[in-house]
Amino acid sequence: MMKKRNILSAFICMTALVACGQEQAAISSNGNQGETQAATEQLSPATKITFKLKGKINHDRWDKSQTAEVEFSRIPQSIEEFTELQKTLGKEPQGAVALQIMAFEMFHRDSNLGSQALDLNNTQINASGTKRRLKEVLREDDSYGRPYLAAALLVGATPENAYSPSKPYKVSLRVDPVTKYQYSSDYDGEVIYLQVDGKGWDSNWRGVQVVKPADSEYYLIFNCPALYTQCKKIRGKWQGLD
Repeated sequence: MMKKRNILSAFICMTALVACGQEQAAISSNGNQGETQAATEQLSPATKITFKLKGKINHDRWDKSQTAEVEFSRIPQSIEEFTELQKTLGKEPQGAVALQIMAFEMFHRDSNLGSQALDLNNTQINASGTKRRLKEVLREDDSYGRPYLAAALLVGATPENAYSPSKPYKVSLRVDPVTKYQYSSDYDGEVIYLQVDGKGWDSNWRGVQVVKPADSEYYLIFNCPALYTQCKKIRGKWQGLD
Protein backbone atom coordinates (compact mmCIF):
# COMPACT_ATOMS: atom_id res chain seq x y z
CA MET A 1 0.00 0.00 0.00
CA MET A 2 2.84 2.30 0.96
CA LYS A 3 4.51 1.53 -2.36
CA LYS A 4 1.38 2.50 -4.30
CA ARG A 5 1.13 5.79 -2.36
CA ASN A 6 4.76 6.60 -3.15
CA ILE A 7 4.22 5.90 -6.83
CA LEU A 8 1.06 8.06 -6.85
CA SER A 9 2.86 10.92 -5.07
CA ALA A 10 5.72 10.76 -7.55
CA PHE A 11 3.29 10.83 -10.46
CA ILE A 12 1.47 13.90 -9.08
CA CYS A 13 4.78 15.68 -8.51
CA MET A 14 6.02 14.97 -12.04
CA THR A 15 2.69 16.13 -13.49
CA ALA A 16 3.00 19.41 -11.59
CA LEU A 17 6.58 19.87 -12.73
CA VAL A 18 5.65 19.24 -16.37
CA ALA A 19 2.74 21.68 -16.16
CA CYS A 20 4.99 24.28 -14.55
CA GLY A 21 7.62 23.70 -17.20
CA GLN A 22 5.05 24.10 -19.97
CA GLU A 23 3.83 27.37 -18.44
CA GLN A 24 7.37 28.72 -18.14
CA ALA A 25 8.10 27.62 -21.72
CA ALA A 26 4.98 29.43 -22.93
CA ILE A 27 6.01 32.62 -21.13
CA SER A 28 9.55 32.35 -22.47
CA SER A 29 8.28 31.63 -25.99
CA ASN A 30 5.93 34.61 -25.94
CA GLY A 31 8.68 36.86 -24.67
CA ASN A 32 11.15 35.63 -27.27
CA GLN A 33 8.56 35.95 -30.00
CA GLY A 34 8.06 39.61 -29.15
CA GLU A 35 11.81 40.20 -29.21
CA THR A 36 12.16 38.34 -32.50
CA GLN A 37 9.40 40.37 -34.12
CA ALA A 38 10.97 43.62 -32.98
CA ALA A 39 14.36 42.52 -34.25
CA THR A 40 12.82 41.44 -37.53
CA GLU A 41 11.16 44.80 -37.92
CA GLN A 42 14.46 46.56 -37.27
CA LEU A 43 16.47 44.36 -39.61
CA SER A 44 13.93 43.89 -42.39
CA PRO A 45 15.08 45.61 -45.60
CA ALA A 46 13.15 48.64 -46.84
CA THR A 47 10.71 48.07 -49.62
CA LYS A 48 12.43 48.44 -52.96
CA ILE A 49 11.99 51.83 -54.59
CA THR A 50 9.85 51.71 -57.71
CA PHE A 51 9.90 54.43 -60.35
CA LYS A 52 8.55 55.35 -63.77
CA LEU A 53 9.67 57.78 -66.44
CA LYS A 54 6.92 59.38 -68.49
CA GLY A 55 7.41 61.70 -71.43
CA LYS A 56 10.63 62.50 -73.25
CA ILE A 57 13.18 65.28 -73.15
CA ASN A 58 15.31 65.49 -76.28
CA HIS A 59 18.99 65.22 -75.39
CA ASP A 60 20.31 67.28 -78.30
CA ARG A 61 17.61 69.52 -79.69
CA TRP A 62 15.48 72.12 -77.89
CA ASP A 63 11.74 71.51 -78.21
CA LYS A 64 9.68 73.89 -76.09
CA SER A 65 6.62 71.65 -76.25
CA GLN A 66 8.22 68.73 -74.43
CA THR A 67 7.15 67.72 -70.93
CA ALA A 68 8.06 64.82 -68.65
CA GLU A 69 7.20 63.25 -65.33
CA VAL A 70 9.21 61.09 -62.95
CA GLU A 71 7.31 58.93 -60.48
CA PHE A 72 8.90 57.21 -57.48
CA SER A 73 7.66 55.42 -54.39
CA ARG A 74 9.91 56.81 -51.64
CA ILE A 75 13.12 58.64 -50.74
CA PRO A 76 16.36 56.58 -50.78
CA GLN A 77 17.62 55.65 -47.32
CA SER A 78 21.20 54.90 -48.31
CA ILE A 79 23.78 55.95 -50.86
CA GLU A 80 23.56 52.46 -52.33
CA GLU A 81 19.86 52.96 -53.07
CA PHE A 82 20.61 56.36 -54.57
CA THR A 83 23.35 55.06 -56.87
CA GLU A 84 21.12 52.19 -57.97
CA LEU A 85 18.43 54.68 -59.02
CA GLN A 86 21.03 56.82 -60.77
CA LYS A 87 21.94 53.93 -63.04
CA THR A 88 18.62 54.46 -64.82
CA LEU A 89 17.30 57.89 -63.84
CA GLY A 90 20.66 59.57 -64.28
CA LYS A 91 20.66 58.77 -67.98
CA GLU A 92 17.76 61.16 -68.58
CA PRO A 93 17.70 64.93 -67.89
CA GLN A 94 14.40 64.71 -66.02
CA GLY A 95 15.73 61.77 -64.01
CA ALA A 96 18.66 63.83 -62.77
CA VAL A 97 16.21 66.49 -61.58
CA ALA A 98 14.16 63.92 -59.66
CA LEU A 99 17.35 62.60 -58.08
CA GLN A 100 18.22 66.13 -57.00
CA ILE A 101 14.92 66.48 -55.15
CA MET A 102 15.51 63.13 -53.47
CA ALA A 103 18.99 64.31 -52.47
CA PHE A 104 17.48 67.45 -50.90
CA GLU A 105 15.35 65.32 -48.59
CA MET A 106 18.26 62.98 -47.88
CA PHE A 107 20.30 66.04 -46.87
CA HIS A 108 17.48 67.17 -44.59
CA ARG A 109 17.49 63.79 -42.82
CA ASP A 110 21.26 63.30 -42.72
CA SER A 111 23.57 66.00 -44.06
CA ASN A 112 26.46 63.56 -44.56
CA LEU A 113 24.34 61.14 -46.57
CA GLY A 114 22.75 63.98 -48.52
CA SER A 115 26.15 65.46 -49.30
CA GLN A 116 27.25 62.19 -50.86
CA ALA A 117 24.13 62.07 -53.02
CA LEU A 118 24.59 65.68 -54.12
CA ASP A 119 28.23 65.05 -55.01
CA LEU A 120 27.13 62.22 -57.28
CA ASN A 121 24.31 64.16 -58.95
CA ASN A 122 25.88 67.61 -59.47
CA THR A 123 28.83 69.20 -61.11
CA GLN A 124 31.49 69.89 -58.50
CA ILE A 125 30.86 73.63 -58.51
CA ASN A 126 27.10 73.31 -58.16
CA ALA A 127 27.36 70.66 -55.44
CA SER A 128 29.36 72.99 -53.21
CA GLY A 129 26.98 75.93 -53.59
CA THR A 130 23.89 73.77 -53.16
CA LYS A 131 25.12 72.21 -49.93
CA ARG A 132 25.95 75.60 -48.44
CA ARG A 133 22.48 76.87 -49.21
CA LEU A 134 20.66 73.75 -48.00
CA LYS A 135 22.32 74.07 -44.58
CA GLU A 136 20.47 77.37 -44.22
CA VAL A 137 17.15 76.55 -45.86
CA LEU A 138 16.57 73.12 -44.29
CA ARG A 139 16.96 74.31 -40.70
CA GLU A 140 14.16 73.31 -38.36
CA ASP A 141 14.93 75.44 -35.33
CA ASP A 142 13.87 78.88 -36.54
CA SER A 143 11.26 80.68 -38.63
CA TYR A 144 13.57 80.97 -41.64
CA GLY A 145 14.02 77.24 -42.17
CA ARG A 146 11.98 75.23 -44.65
CA PRO A 147 12.65 71.56 -43.82
CA TYR A 148 9.84 70.58 -46.22
CA LEU A 149 11.59 72.11 -49.25
CA ALA A 150 11.80 68.83 -51.19
CA ALA A 151 8.10 68.14 -50.64
CA ALA A 152 7.23 71.55 -52.09
CA LEU A 153 8.67 70.39 -55.43
CA LEU A 154 6.41 67.34 -55.69
CA VAL A 155 3.07 67.11 -57.47
CA GLY A 156 0.08 67.74 -55.21
CA ALA A 157 1.98 69.54 -52.45
CA THR A 158 0.87 73.05 -51.54
CA PRO A 159 1.28 75.31 -48.50
CA GLU A 160 -2.45 74.90 -47.87
CA ASN A 161 -2.25 71.10 -47.50
CA ALA A 162 0.95 71.24 -45.42
CA TYR A 163 3.00 70.13 -48.43
CA SER A 164 1.43 66.68 -48.59
CA PRO A 165 2.22 65.40 -52.11
CA SER A 166 0.20 62.80 -53.93
CA LYS A 167 1.48 59.22 -53.89
CA PRO A 168 3.41 57.77 -55.52
CA TYR A 169 5.55 60.89 -55.57
CA LYS A 170 5.84 62.71 -58.88
CA VAL A 171 8.10 65.40 -60.29
CA SER A 172 6.51 67.25 -63.20
CA LEU A 173 8.81 69.09 -65.63
CA ARG A 174 8.84 70.91 -68.92
CA VAL A 175 11.51 72.22 -71.25
CA ASP A 176 12.11 75.93 -70.66
CA PRO A 177 9.87 77.51 -73.32
CA VAL A 178 12.21 80.48 -73.80
CA THR A 179 15.82 79.43 -73.19
CA LYS A 180 17.33 77.11 -75.78
CA TYR A 181 20.03 74.55 -75.06
CA GLN A 182 23.52 76.03 -74.79
CA TYR A 183 26.80 74.28 -75.38
CA SER A 184 29.26 74.26 -72.47
CA SER A 185 32.92 74.07 -73.45
CA ASP A 186 33.80 73.29 -69.82
CA TYR A 187 31.81 70.05 -69.92
CA ASP A 188 31.78 69.47 -73.67
CA GLY A 189 28.02 68.99 -73.63
CA GLU A 190 24.67 70.72 -74.05
CA VAL A 191 23.22 72.50 -71.02
CA ILE A 192 19.50 71.68 -70.99
CA TYR A 193 17.16 74.21 -69.40
CA LEU A 194 14.20 72.66 -67.62
CA GLN A 195 11.49 73.85 -65.23
CA VAL A 196 9.89 71.97 -62.32
CA ASP A 197 6.27 72.59 -61.45
CA GLY A 198 6.27 73.38 -57.72
CA LYS A 199 3.35 75.03 -55.97
CA GLY A 200 5.35 76.33 -53.03
CA TRP A 201 6.24 79.64 -54.68
CA ASP A 202 4.40 82.53 -56.33
CA SER A 203 6.06 81.53 -59.59
CA ASN A 204 5.47 77.79 -59.80
CA TRP A 205 7.89 77.00 -62.65
CA ARG A 206 11.27 76.53 -60.99
CA GLY A 207 14.27 76.61 -63.30
CA VAL A 208 17.01 73.98 -63.25
CA GLN A 209 19.81 73.24 -65.71
CA VAL A 210 21.39 69.87 -66.41
CA VAL A 211 24.41 68.81 -68.44
CA LYS A 212 25.97 65.52 -69.46
CA PRO A 213 29.74 66.00 -69.30
CA ALA A 214 31.70 64.21 -72.00
CA ASP A 215 33.39 62.02 -69.37
CA SER A 216 30.18 61.13 -67.50
CA GLU A 217 27.58 58.49 -68.23
CA TYR A 218 24.97 60.47 -66.30
CA TYR A 219 23.30 63.86 -66.52
CA LEU A 220 24.33 66.16 -63.69
CA ILE A 221 22.73 69.26 -62.21
CA PHE A 222 24.54 72.27 -63.63
CA ASN A 223 22.64 75.01 -61.77
CA CYS A 224 19.54 75.03 -59.56
CA PRO A 225 19.09 78.09 -57.29
CA ALA A 226 15.36 78.24 -58.05
CA LEU A 227 14.96 74.80 -56.48
CA TYR A 228 16.48 75.71 -53.14
CA THR A 229 15.03 79.20 -52.82
CA GLN A 230 12.97 79.48 -49.64
CA CYS A 231 9.43 78.26 -50.36
CA LYS A 232 6.25 79.56 -48.73
CA LYS A 233 5.77 78.83 -45.05
CA ILE A 234 3.71 75.76 -44.26
CA ARG A 235 0.12 75.85 -43.05
CA GLY A 236 -0.49 73.09 -40.57
CA LYS A 237 1.91 70.33 -39.56
CA TRP A 238 4.19 68.69 -42.08
CA GLN A 239 3.92 64.91 -41.98
CA GLY A 240 7.24 64.21 -43.73
CA LEU A 241 8.00 62.00 -46.73
CA ASP A 242 8.25 58.23 -47.02
